[in-house]
Amino acid sequence: MPANTTHIGLLQHGAVEAGDVFCGELETPLSKAGWKQLKQAFGQAKPAWDAVVTSPKVQCAAFAQWYADKHSLPLTVDERLREIHFGDWEGCSPQQIMQSQPEKLAQWWANPAQFTPVGGEDFAEFRARVLDVWDDLQQEWRGGRILVVTHAGIIRLLVGHVLQMPDERLLSLNVEYGTLTRLRVLRDRSGEWASLLTHGC
Repeated sequence: MPANTTHIGLLQHGAVEAGDVFCGELETPLSKAGWKQLKQAFGQAKPAWDAVVTSPKVQCAAFAQWYADKHSLPLTVDERLREIHFGDWEGCSPQQIMQSQPEKLAQWWANPAQFTPVGGEDFAEFRARVLDVWDDLQQEWRGGRILVVTHAGIIRLLVGHVLQMPDERLLSLNVEYGTLTRLRVLRDRSGEWASLLTHGC
């Protein structure tokens, strides 16, 4: 692979035991279905990656460790790849929030950058740490192929950043459990150019 081309794969973790709830700081293991899904998709084929970088959360790190060990790949845990903290919404389903705080949920759906659940992480701070790790990944693994095991919020933000999407459109980007998004960064004399190759495969 040319040294001026970097491939970054963003893998959304599989289904979790806690179910479809807001999981930012919540530690919840992969469910049996989540493990099966990931292993079927990524366990048998020859790896297309040079290294694995993962969120510290168990729903990401457990599979990342298994995959790295299976294919003898270096593994890095990066705290900045954790999901945004949802505050009081942690562990609750969208349906529960709809019943108790419908106006606030509507505000969040309309523009997650403009509404923060009580006790949650400010979106500007979330964006800053995610773009910080994005810059570091490009520099550290320049010319390489990196698999990043992370969360839906991280994937939405990075894809939105590459495509220059407005914040109010971020939640329109669907991110299913166990799917892979591929980004490519090209470098030449005129600068760096990131592009979306595939999403949700």
